[in-house]
Amino acid sequence: MKADSIYGNSPEFISAVEDMPHVTYLVSMPADTLCWVRNPVLLQKQYRYKGELRSEQVLKTPDQKPIPFETIAKNTNNYFWYRRKVSEGTKGPIEYEFTKKRVVLSKNGLPEKEVWLLIRRTLGNEPTYSYFVCNASVSCRLNLLVWLSGTRWAIERCFEEAKTEIGMDHYEVRKFPGWVHHMMTCMLAHFFLWRIKLRSGKKAPAITLSQLRILIRVVLPVRSFDCDGLISLVAWIQEKNHRAYLSHRKKKPRLNIS
Repeated sequence: MKADSIYGNSPEFISAVEDMPHVTYLVSMPADTLCWVRNPVLLQKQYRYKGELRSEQVLKTPDQKPIPFETIAKNTNNYFWYRRKVSEGTKGPIEYEFTKKRVVLSKNGLPEKEVWLLIRRTLGNEPTYSYFVCNASVSCRLNLLVWLSGTRWAIERCFEEAKTEIGMDHYEVRKFPGWVHHMMTCMLAHFFLWRIKLRSGKKAPAITLSQLRILIRVVLPVRSFDCDGLISLVAWIQEKNHRAYLSHRKKKPRLNIS
């Protein structure tokens, strides 16, 4: 399961995913997320509060403070960075450099859980970093984490192409079922275009979805209307709009004045 930092910072979301058996998550996290490279040593400290004896866990030494992800990324030697191709883009392959490290996340200054930290940086002299945490097992390989980090790119490309070519962002609905119907229809249309593109294979390797849409618009027959058919269509549209107006019209509350 791949998600952005909004879900990565949500304890409820992480807890719900961890309760699912055989589910691995990889979520984005901000650069200032605190962690330890090694599990810190804890002590049980006792104290009295209003005459009652209580205990709490504290760090053994104060210098065992957690460090942010950004510090780990900038202090990692270039020898431990590996270049990997994430996916094929419109201008060629998309490549990044990756490194992974086993860390212990910090919560309220105390260790919470041990996870994989995957760090991705762009190529060049001034790279930008992205950070992901994953609950995979200790034996997890870097290639699997790299693949998980690139799955979201395909989803984002689907939404971008659907908005540009199919009109996914052109919806005028007032209820959630209508919005879901519009989204599913656009995704099916997007899948249909990609299916044609893949089946064309070597016959048209450079064809784009925009060109496919133009070809389909020319090839498919366009319905022609006579006078009676056009009047019937306009009447049906007016009746449909009037029903929607009546169903969504808000009634003003009546004031009882005695």
